Amino acid sequence: MTAWDLAQDPVWATVLHGWIWLYGGAWFGVPVSNYLGWLGTVFIIFLLFSLYLRRLPQGVAPTPDSRPALFFYALCALGNVLQVLPAPVPAVVQDPAGHSWRVAQITGTSALVSIFVMGGFAVLAWVKMAKRRGRIPRAQDPFVK
Repeated sequence: MTAWDLAQDPVWATVLHGWIWLYGGAWFGVPVSNYLGWLGTVFIIFLLFSLYLRRLPQGVAPTPDSRPALFFYALCALGNVLQVLPAPVPAVVQDPAGHSWRVAQITGTSALVSIFVMGGFAVLAWVKMAKRRGRIPRAQDPFVK
């Protein structure tokens, strides 16, 4: 979720003005505290959910199909990459703190984060799901006999 936010927040906040960071920030007008907040929030959500699952009897925990979520995540990453295709209008935007940003740099950086960070997580998730389904053989651990 933090990778998603890292890719999308500069576009939504600084370019599209979907929300406003009054004092701007170092990451194309978005403060670093936003990402630390997302990291902490998602950690707490996953921690609470894992504690809930731990209390369930063995074999009772749900095993939902994660493919739709992975598809949606990859689709969002692809959308971030595709936003570099149209010529940005306006070419330069200003955040509420008065700092000017080039839209092409914001969308280009969003595309790179989407490819390498969001894409990396999507590939790792796909490999893990494929191993779980038996489509990719698991590597033998050389230290286990």
